[in-house]
Amino acid sequence: MVLAPLSRMSERPAALSVAIPLWTLAVIALAFFLRFAQALFIPVALAILISYALEPAVAWLERLRVPRVLGATLLLLVFLGGTGWGVYALRDEAAQAFEALPEAARRLREMVSSTGREGPLGQVREAAAELGMGGGTDASAGQAAGGERKAGTGKAAGGGQAPGGGSSGSGPVSGIVQRSASAVIDFASQVTVVIFLVMFLLIYSGHFKNRAVEVAGPDHGKRRITAQILHEIDGQIERFIFVRVVTGAIVGVATWGALTLMGVGQAVVWGILSGVFNSIPYFGPIIVSGGLAVVGVVQYNDAMMALKMAGVAMAITSLEGWIITPLLLGKAEEMHPLVVFLGLVVWSWIWGVWGTVLAVPMIAVVKSVCDHVEDLKPVGKLLGK
Repeated sequence: MVLAPLSRMSERPAALSVAIPLWTLAVIALAFFLRFAQALFIPVALAILISYALEPAVAWLERLRVPRVLGATLLLLVFLGGTGWGVYALRDEAAQAFEALPEAARRLREMVSSTGREGPLGQVREAAAELGMGGGTDASAGQAAGGERKAGTGKAAGGGQAPGGGSSGSGPVSGIVQRSASAVIDFASQVTVVIFLVMFLLIYSGHFKNRAVEVAGPDHGKRRITAQILHEIDGQIERFIFVRVVTGAIVGVATWGALTLMGVGQAVVWGILSGVFNSIPYFGPIIVSGGLAVVGVVQYNDAMMALKMAGVAMAITSLEGWIITPLLLGKAEEMHPLVVFLGLVVWSWIWGVWGTVLAVPMIAVVKSVCDHVEDLKPVGKLLGK
């Protein structure tokens, strides 16, 4: 009577020790598969998130007796038209910002080089140059003469080239043009795939939910519980995406207003960048604040102004993270900061820049599913605060 329970107890650790490595191998294999097939899964993940963001508006139109197909089509057209109009309206501001980049880089290099000359290391180099000036003059003169002889030889050897000899540079130029055209075609094809996926997800989301309820089995109680779980998961994901969109808009408008009052050029562009990068925790605000600090140093040649610009952007983002997001987002939807940071690192390795952008929403989706599936609730608690 005692041997059977003891044998069962001894079997549990063995089964657990086998299950843990299998799950670990499965997760590693899934990560490498997602990395390998990123061209397929990135548009799918992006389309799912956009459809969740637009679903409340489509449902509202459906309650107003607008057919779902028509409502989804109109809403998607408005979304695309608004995005295109925004890009067109900001083309001058963006062009000015890009045109100023070479000049900003040149001035930054000059400032760094002048700082290096005036610093201790620059003084050591000047002292070493003064000590070795006597021998270095002859050597440098000899090197200069040798360089002139080599240059003259090269000119004489190349003097017989025909004027059309410069056509050899057409190879790299044509390669750049081909790569640029290929990148534009790939981007346009992926945008088209995302648009159609969003359309189908908005139109047929109810169909797939009904099929998922039917798969739960013939028992009416199980079907009702499954439908409730799916409804709660959808609501939690939609609420999370809505909060991220609202907080991004608040950060963008606040940053634009503050920089405009400070007299910073291209304040609209920096406001949009702040709102977009606000969706990337930790890294996004640092990128925007660092960029504003560089602009302050280059544009105003004033370290204090650079600190003010970077400090304003960081203060707005911090207030949003400490006050606004906790007020709009319930405790159940909040995620542990360590989980968010590790998720950013892992997804940026898997999908690069797109992984960094999509990491937090995808972690929120996983947490929402785990919170409502009984066997996965421990994982949901591990991901939460």
